[in-house]
Amino acid sequence: QDNMLRTLLLLSLVIAPVYGQADGNPHQWDRLRRCDHTDYDPPCGPCEGIGGIPTGDDNDAITLTSCSIVANASDVPEPVAPVWGEQWVVDPYYEVLIGKKTDPFCFSVIPSNDSVGELCYRPDYGAQYYDVGGESGALRFDLNSKTVVGNITSKILHQDTNFWIVNKFPWYALGVSQCICSQVREGGQAGNKLMSPVNPDWTKQMFYIGRETIGIEYTGTEQTLDHWAFGPHHLWSTPDKGEIIRMWQPFNGLQIFPEGTNRVPQDQSLFESPPPECKKEGGALFRIKCTDEGYPQSEEEMKASVSKADKMRAEEPVPRDQYKGNDFNHMSNVLNGWLQDGAAETRACDEWSVEELQQLQAMLYLARESSFDDIYQSVEDNRRMRKDFSDIESDWDQLTAIMDGVDSDHVAHKIRRDGHCHEAVMWFVHHLTEDVKQLMADAGVVIPLLSLAPHHAPSEDSHAAHHAAYNVYQEQVTCSSCHAAY
Repeated sequence: QDNMLRTLLLLSLVIAPVYGQADGNPHQWDRLRRCDHTDYDPPCGPCEGIGGIPTGDDNDAITLTSCSIVANASDVPEPVAPVWGEQWVVDPYYEVLIGKKTDPFCFSVIPSNDSVGELCYRPDYGAQYYDVGGESGALRFDLNSKTVVGNITSKILHQDTNFWIVNKFPWYALGVSQCICSQVREGGQAGNKLMSPVNPDWTKQMFYIGRETIGIEYTGTEQTLDHWAFGPHHLWSTPDKGEIIRMWQPFNGLQIFPEGTNRVPQDQSLFESPPPECKKEGGALFRIKCTDEGYPQSEEEMKASVSKADKMRAEEPVPRDQYKGNDFNHMSNVLNGWLQDGAAETRACDEWSVEELQQLQAMLYLARESSFDDIYQSVEDNRRMRKDFSDIESDWDQLTAIMDGVDSDHVAHKIRRDGHCHEAVMWFVHHLTEDVKQLMADAGVVIPLLSLAPHHAPSEDSHAAHHAAYNVYQEQVTCSSCHAAY
């Protein structure tokens, strides 16, 4: 019921309450990457828990920042406390968002209160507008993210317990827009309490660690700053004014405010809620979990979002006669006819590149209705998703490496492309609701046609790429088992 929200949710860094190394430090990070002030013996000192730009869970999967000690805490008797403020703007703003991996694209990155399990590390940049102490009481991010489906620009608005994400995707240069309406829960866990934007006085709980000259990521500079910490949360602020420049939490993320927080009155039009893109009238093409007025749907409304007709079609195990052919060629022609009669524009399979088809499949995976796959999985239907997308993408990468061993005109490349066409059509037809198909058609998304001729097993002495491409092709071209009478 919430597949699109899971896969597309772009969240701001939430200050999750963490008290000490209660999770046991499962990734065995050293004291440079992680040092929890309240539960480490000896306690964290200067240039510990500094972090950097992380890329993975392994202790060495991080580019640590530089750090040198200027003074211990005992040498600075009255340090200026860090100030978060009630109204400010940061532009530019940089972050690496860290959270538990709940989707293959790491779009749904929700900072958690422990580091257990596989984590996502997603770099973003843009601007941040904080008005929690102002008229709107809201927080807004304008972010750019590099993802498997291309660069995405996002407007994120958090007001009270409501959370809106407006994404603009670059697919086929059509600028497809989408709004997600949600509510944020502590640690990203269902059933936990709802969260409002971080309170202006949250820094009052921090303890002074010392003064350091530390590298500021993405700026190429070093600054002499005061280091403060509470649990695994660390921040660095200017010694004279307490302006926060850098923050690090090893399983929540890295945040960089290159110029500090510019405390200015906010333009209240930036915080319009609900955002106009989230409303039915005049809103984005894709509206996920949104009421007609643009607010988050209730659980009952979400359950009713998939039509009865869509569910009945997913539960029908055998296609009707009008969707069948006598052999592979006839089947492909019949099904292509139905595709061409549909609302979406189509293009012959041989006019696509493998890269274009993979990008399309990534989009279809994002747009899929997960309850359909639950039905297919329960009866081992050939329409089921055979792997998680992270495994599918890994298979694609492995096959790409093998395919580099043959010339571009080798038949293995055609086999690979044709397999993608069949799989993309199956996902489009059997994993999307009719409403989403229509939205894609309205946005101008193009769908491939099926290849007309089947490919046959290579001889034993054929190149490894030929065998590899054919093995994957067999997994992708499953339609003939039901749609062809042979």
